[in-house]
Amino acid sequence: MKISDFKWLFGRNSEFWPTNMKTGMWAWVGHRLTGLVLVAYVFLHLSFISTASLGDGEAGFDDLMATTSQPLFVLMDFVLVIVVIYHAVNGLRVVLFDVGLGIKRQKLVFWIAMAVVAVLVVGGMLAIWHLVFPEGVA
Repeated sequence: MKISDFKWLFGRNSEFWPTNMKTGMWAWVGHRLTGLVLVAYVFLHLSFISTASLGDGEAGFDDLMATTSQPLFVLMDFVLVIVVIYHAVNGLRVVLFDVGLGIKRQKLVFWIAMAVVAVLVVGGMLAIWHLVFPEGVA
């Protein structure tokens, strides 16, 4: 079997080529990717917390907290907010379709959901910003 035998699946004319994918397919891909990110986050989070609590006691936990307050981890918290909000709102959109609401206007419902995501992401970012920098940035 050659790679060219799979052109129908991965070629420029296939429905899986990024420019040929419709809005619903992008929503599906985004939902699956954010789900995978959340599963990975939960496993990493549990392993970090259990390692810190089973390690050196308070000192180990304090070291973990000092590490997670570094800028890279704060940036990852910002990304986590985006991932959680997108996954939750898109999941609610799918539930609406499951109960029969909005099926005939799926593209409109998707874009309304993305507008809600944008508003919630900005609110979440502001909340995290004020938690990280309670006295403002000098």
